[in-house]
Amino acid sequence: MFVELHLIQNFAPSCLNRDETNTPKDCVFGGYRRARVSSQCLKRSIRTSKRFEESLADHLSVRSLRFPQQVVDALQDKGLDEKVLKAVGSQLGKIAKKESAGGGTQEPEPGQGDGAFKTPQIMFYTDEEVQQCAERIEALLENGTKPEDVVDTRNRRLRDGDPLPVPRTVDIALFGRMITSNAFKDIDAACQVAHAISTHTVSMEMDFYTAVDDLNPKEETGAGMMGIVEFNSSCLYRYSVLDTDQLAANLGDDSDLARKAAQAFVEAAVHAIPTGKQNSMAAQNLPVYARVIARDGAPRSLANAFVAPARPSAHPPAPPDATTTAPP
Repeated sequence: MFVELHLIQNFAPSCLNRDETNTPKDCVFGGYRRARVSSQCLKRSIRTSKRFEESLADHLSVRSLRFPQQVVDALQDKGLDEKVLKAVGSQLGKIAKKESAGGGTQEPEPGQGDGAFKTPQIMFYTDEEVQQCAERIEALLENGTKPEDVVDTRNRRLRDGDPLPVPRTVDIALFGRMITSNAFKDIDAACQVAHAISTHTVSMEMDFYTAVDDLNPKEETGAGMMGIVEFNSSCLYRYSVLDTDQLAANLGDDSDLARKAAQAFVEAAVHAIPTGKQNSMAAQNLPVYARVIARDGAPRSLANAFVAPARPSAHPPAPPDATTTAPP
């Protein structure tokens, strides 16, 4: 069964999701320029929302580059020598590689950036997988494997050959996991989240802002800083669909957890709002319309309802009577 979520969400002036030029993301749809909020932005807003985290606190993973460092920390707690830890950490960075622009793979550098051991590819994983990996490396070392050989770099997995068990966490079950490594099991996502697009055409606007230096001499009137931020105000159509059968399968057919996960996903999707530029714009606008549909057939997005952009009515409703008490 599929559970579809259709939302209409009207945002006040905002810059919720930016591109590399610090401009609100947009796209062309139906031949017209539209505002856009990416699916990645929406999924993160759902996954990190308070409702989602509180409902599923014991069934969540982490998304990070720091899997090797966390395994090294676990092995350090077991009392392994510093030289051994360094060799193991360097090797663990090779269990997941990232495709380079030229089509090859990028090798990780030991102790990248802040000194932590990292993988070039960001990935979902669980504390349980960290502990299991540490235990298997400890066993390899005890059986005479050299620290620099604990990873089979050709096949991108631990030297003992077996992949880590599939984690049963809700966020991995919902959003899936693909890692270029035979050390981990890939998991097909149970949900699909579309890029939100505006139901109407959109034009970017600019806010020129300044900041006054509080300690300026009275005779000095210039700004301490100035800048420009782009924004828009748009009414978005948002669509997502959840495959409940895939969700249950990803959670090991735990029907109670799958039901709880589906409910948390729908609730979080309705209430989650992207955080971009919220401190300066406070576009905390909930959807004005939400429709949840459960169907056995193929899912259907309704985005094409807005191929012809929505326009203001020729006869907008009259403003409320000034003598009428406004609702709270």
